[in-house]
Amino acid sequence: MDIKLGKNDKRYIEGSDDVFSIMQRVLLRENKIDKEKEHFWIIGMNEAGYILYIELIALGSVKAVNIEPMNV
Repeated sequence: MDIKLGKNDKRYIEGSDDVFSIMQRVLLRENKIDKEKEHFWIIGMNEAGYILYIELIALGSVKAVNIEPMNV
């Protein structure tokens, strides 16, 4: 699942607080995601710290998520 950022969403990451606030907004607005399972997300960025994409790579069980290296 790819996440599209809106015009008002921050697209530059300076630190972990920025990642937290971006993912908090993404997870709160996505009602298609099973919230009782583990998730593995990737945020792709360029060298300057601008977000290129946010993608859900794997959805696991209640306690774990299995990730294949080729998916990362």
